[in-house]
Amino acid sequence: MTQNQDTTGDGAGARARQQRGTTYAALAGALIGALAGLTGSTLAYFEAKDTHREEAGARRADIRRSAYVELAASTNRYVEQATQLLTARLDPARTEEQRRRQFEDKYAPANTDLARAVTTVRLVTTPEGRRDLEEIESRSTRVGQLATDRYVEGPGGVDGEKTGAAFAEAVRQQLAALQRFMDRAADDAL
Repeated sequence: MTQNQDTTGDGAGARARQQRGTTYAALAGALIGALAGLTGSTLAYFEAKDTHREEAGARRADIRRSAYVELAASTNRYVEQATQLLTARLDPARTEEQRRRQFEDKYAPANTDLARAVTTVRLVTTPEGRRDLEEIESRSTRVGQLATDRYVEGPGGVDGEKTGAAFAEAVRQQLAALQRFMDRAADDAL
């Protein structure tokens, strides 16, 4: 009988070892599954983070492009309205009231739009872009000074040829400054 008990004892021990082995195998499988899930989740997290970063970069580039386009458009409108104001100022057939209306209805709003566009670009551009923007602003100021200097008084006492040449040069410099800014900004915004 002692042999039977040993056999029975060996069977229970073997079953216990087999059950422990099965338990270890199940735990190892669960651990491997958990690690695979964690690895997958971690990879998905980093991919989502990279995608979010790329989308944020694309949104910033879209905002910059929009601001740069508005700067170019408002600069062109400003130059057009400053030119018309100077023309009205130098035209002896224009009355004081006509010159005032040209200033208030056309030039002043274009000047405001340009100031708004410059401010927007200043907020979204790079430090290098801000330096380039300062040149555009100083050139725009000169164009404005030439166009508005004594605009109500008319052409009396003004050398139209000299004023026109100075104005044309100021506009050329302003548009050249804008072109330099846009050339540098193109790399930034694309």
